[in-house]
Amino acid sequence: MLEGVVVVDLSRILAGPFAAQALAQLGADVIKVEPPEGDPARNIGPFIGERSLYFSSLNTGKRGVVIDLASVAGMASLDRLLHRADIVVENFRPRAAQRLKLEPEEIMTRHPHLVWVSIPAFRSASERLNDPGYDLIAQAESGIMSVTGERGGPPLRAGVAVGDLSTGLWAAIAALAAYVRRLRTGAGSRVEVPLVDATMTLLSYVGTSAATTGIEPAPVGSGHHTLLPYGAFPTDDGWIAIAVIGDKFWARLADALQLAPVEGLETNAARAVSADAVNHMVAMALAGMSTAAATDLLRAADVPHAPIRSVIDAMTGAYGAGAVETYPTESGDYHVVRAPTDEPVDLRPAPRLGEHNAEILKEGDETGPAEN
Repeated sequence: MLEGVVVVDLSRILAGPFAAQALAQLGADVIKVEPPEGDPARNIGPFIGERSLYFSSLNTGKRGVVIDLASVAGMASLDRLLHRADIVVENFRPRAAQRLKLEPEEIMTRHPHLVWVSIPAFRSASERLNDPGYDLIAQAESGIMSVTGERGGPPLRAGVAVGDLSTGLWAAIAALAAYVRRLRTGAGSRVEVPLVDATMTLLSYVGTSAATTGIEPAPVGSGHHTLLPYGAFPTDDGWIAIAVIGDKFWARLADALQLAPVEGLETNAARAVSADAVNHMVAMALAGMSTAAATDLLRAADVPHAPIRSVIDAMTGAYGAGAVETYPTESGDYHVVRAPTDEPVDLRPAPRLGEHNAEILKEGDETGPAEN
């Protein structure tokens, strides 16, 4: 889909690399530029051999080149690379970009065709523009942690880096939107996607409701603030998630589990008043039932449900395995969830440090700006 589009990935750790990898998964030629010591993500475990699985999970599909941006020769090499690039992704703090002479405004005077995507922690117009920020900081600042966990318990970070990952997706979306604008106008542009701002978009209906009503939402564990029953219920050998969104599903659930009595609980509003009683009814009906038996029963009744799988089970199960690609490397195979599109792109494994130096730097010497 993005064949012929050249992306220069100057970013490190998670949000930026995830954005650039999304573009690679859509067919772009993504060139990962690293300092001589490499992206710090290379030092984050676990490892197979000397290969970081953390780094590999975020940089599959990219070519890799080492450029010392602190040197005159390195900046010249980068300049040649940017001459033929379409999109740049970076997550430097403004102070670091200034020190490296990588301020977007200055670079784009020489390369006005570029779509330059910056991923700071905080908006550049704010007083916090130079503050550091990582996923935990974004989840804390955004309000996400205040609604994560069990009622009465401590605030919790989501089990995956939802702040960094959502920022990466927003950065990829912004890059594509600005690229489409360039196709129409011929002009490049700079786009800023702050980490905290992107994470706040995940508040969605919870944020809208809270800001509008002035009522602070409480954490609800695996449940929902307004829908019922909705959440994780124990079975004899595990857990099952049930999502009753719409009263028709309540009728089907009540019939399948032979819940009684259910008079007066036909509407979600009525069930919300008796939340503890409703959840107890469902839990008691599932007690002593295996997850497999509960799954079969609810599938037959057409009630939205799913067994709560471990990560390994999700990645290797009958359905999930179809979303996973395996990449052979010098250290052994590793596995990455592929892009959720119906046009999968064949990707190369994440690059070793400086693996494609010769071919990339030679291309920079021989090729003019991209014509897209």
